Amino acid sequence: MFKQALHISFLLFILVISGCRNTRYLKSDESLYTGAKVIIRSDLPVKKRSLKNELEKIAFPRPNTAFLGIRYKLWFYNVGNKGKQTKIRRWIKEKAGQPPVLASQLHPDKTVSVMRSRLNSRGYLHAQVSSEVTLRKGKTTVIYTAEIGTPFLLGKVLFPSGSDTLSLKVRATEKESLLKEGMQYDLGVLKNERVRIDGILKDSGYYYFNPDYLLFKADTSNVNKRVNITIALKQDIPDKARQAYHIGKIFFNIRSRLITDSSTSSRCIVLSGCCYYQDQDSAFRPEPILRSVFLKSGNLYSHKDHRLTISRLVGMGVFSYVGVKFKEPDFHNTPILDVYIDLTPMPGKSVTAELEAVTKSDNYTGPELTISYKNRNLWRGAELLAVNMNGSFETQLTGNSAGYSSYEVGSNVQLFIPHFITPFPMKHVSGLYVPKTKIDLGISLLQRVNYFSMDVIHTSFGYQWKESLQKDHLLDLFSVSFAKLLSTTPSFNNLLIENPFLKKSFQEQFIIGSDYTFTYNSQLGVPHANQFYFSGNLNPAGNAIFGIQSLMSSRSATDANPYLIGGYPYAQYTRITTDTRYFHTFNSKHKIATRLIVAAGVPYGNSSTMPYTKQFFSGGPNSLRAFPARSVGPGSYVIPSNQTGASFLDQSGDIKLEGNLEYRFQIIGLLKGAAFLDAGNVWLARKNPLMPGGEFNIDTFESQLAVGTGIGLRADLSFFILRFDLGIPLRRPNLPESDRWVGNRINFENPNWRSNNLVLNIAIGYPF
Repeated sequence: MFKQALHISFLLFILVISGCRNTRYLKSDESLYTGAKVIIRSDLPVKKRSLKNELEKIAFPRPNTAFLGIRYKLWFYNVGNKGKQTKIRRWIKEKAGQPPVLASQLHPDKTVSVMRSRLNSRGYLHAQVSSEVTLRKGKTTVIYTAEIGTPFLLGKVLFPSGSDTLSLKVRATEKESLLKEGMQYDLGVLKNERVRIDGILKDSGYYYFNPDYLLFKADTSNVNKRVNITIALKQDIPDKARQAYHIGKIFFNIRSRLITDSSTSSRCIVLSGCCYYQDQDSAFRPEPILRSVFLKSGNLYSHKDHRLTISRLVGMGVFSYVGVKFKEPDFHNTPILDVYIDLTPMPGKSVTAELEAVTKSDNYTGPELTISYKNRNLWRGAELLAVNMNGSFETQLTGNSAGYSSYEVGSNVQLFIPHFITPFPMKHVSGLYVPKTKIDLGISLLQRVNYFSMDVIHTSFGYQWKESLQKDHLLDLFSVSFAKLLSTTPSFNNLLIENPFLKKSFQEQFIIGSDYTFTYNSQLGVPHANQFYFSGNLNPAGNAIFGIQSLMSSRSATDANPYLIGGYPYAQYTRITTDTRYFHTFNSKHKIATRLIVAAGVPYGNSSTMPYTKQFFSGGPNSLRAFPARSVGPGSYVIPSNQTGASFLDQSGDIKLEGNLEYRFQIIGLLKGAAFLDAGNVWLARKNPLMPGGEFNIDTFESQLAVGTGIGLRADLSFFILRFDLGIPLRRPNLPESDRWVGNRINFENPNWRSNNLVLNIAIGYPF
């Protein structure tokens, strides 16, 4: 242990010394620029930290990339730059390295000017910025000092006072203005106000209006540090921009190849006020397409309706090109825009085959072949029919079940209809995205070698829609699945005999219920330093049919004699799962990722245990990476030694709590690294005499959390990420309570310790 620490310390010492000696490669008249520091001076309570961070970001140039004070990229550059320029040295220099940022590249006066301008835009109109350049031992730093006083606040905000139509329209937006008297003056808010007004005008028919036609006049002569703002319209605004335009005729041209002219409009047919044309190779019913057009003849032009139309037509998923153009008709004196919509269909039918190497959370790895057939226009209404046939062979590479194999073959048919099918009219919550009705039917055969083979049939009917770019909804109104054991081995039968709860979870039964998932992902859209992801799932099953049978039956359901459907019992439970993630990005090379999973499934009524497919597991490459897949829990339960080979069958629970913390950083080029800390476990909702310590207890669950740490290496090819994570357990919940912390027993030199504690996870993609 001491030797390992000594080796690591020596390596860090060498790197630090190497970083310090980077300046010896410079010429005598050169100096290495090591960065800028910003000092904010003010006698008033201003936001010094945020201003300091903002000004440091605009200091130019940026110094060489450093980690823990070590300019490792510059070190690689110097290593590759010395000696004979071989291919390897050139690669190290150009790919892994970074040339030195020299003091000769500094222009402090320009940076001072930019900083002063930035402070002025934030309301510090009389701020003073100075710079001081220091040189020491071949390294140059710059200290920028900003002296600021009380920020200017907004005074009166005056909108155009003219009586013309455009001035009246702008003045009508005053109540929703972003500019409020008394708020701190901020040039960014003024720009956003201009965009806001332009958006309202665009949605009111002013197709040719431009934000640049709005002027903001600032009066800073007020002695109380107030800035009075006058919003005015430019004098030379074109007549077109002053007029509100209505939608004239709408022309549809649907052609199998892209043709930009609209010469066929004279041969179209008139439907719902639109001139509709499609060539012989295209075969679409007009109604679904017209339903996606929000621009209506006779209405004022609206940029919102314009965007909705494009989004809905693209979202139908059947057109490779969508073009919407506007043109003023010839010989027309009134402000009118004709609309020309050009659509090029995708190939209607396609067949694809994919061969993949798959790793799963249960540590099974192997090849998978999927053959897919798609018909994107099944009934000429942009309906998508997808038929998938798949087969896979998997084996566990690590863990207690290493060497165990399984294979699965199946087929799945999905139908997506581009609107809601309901017995009553239903307006979609957002017109920006195409709502879809989803019908699903699938069958699969799973063979666990040496244990069992199972046949699973599944069907569902529901809806999926996007409320916004970041919010997704998936609702299965009803979902029915039936799992049937086709064959079992004597060893598997013995497991079922020894564990009645396991036998109950594997019984042949229907799962009839509904399923709703809501997902929020702020990573979609404009990048931010702080991003969130949340997915919540609610899955009740068996409640409706249980209620009906309870009213109609003269007996009550019991564990030994449950209600049946077609001679088979059905599961009754409520299952809730939440997955919350937070990401903080320091810069393009450093990021913190966190995840918290809270989940529970409670059986009741017609069931005493959760179905096996609905239970929770912990451990593995996407879970607790310091523990083999599905090897943690439930609670502090210790699996008998004669059943360790079957751990993937019974180390499951009804309740799951898991937290993950990961620091991600770039190493060189496509190689990225990570350091992680994981904690969690699963528990039973009810006490099981055959699994002592497995039930959840509010007083003891914290001491039963498994904890692990480790490091990771990732090859990030954008479209493909190969991940290696090496985990080390810090706390094992299956040990006696006073002996669970094992972090003080780390011994890399001991081969027995390494084989029993080091867990290597090989997976595709990030864990979360």
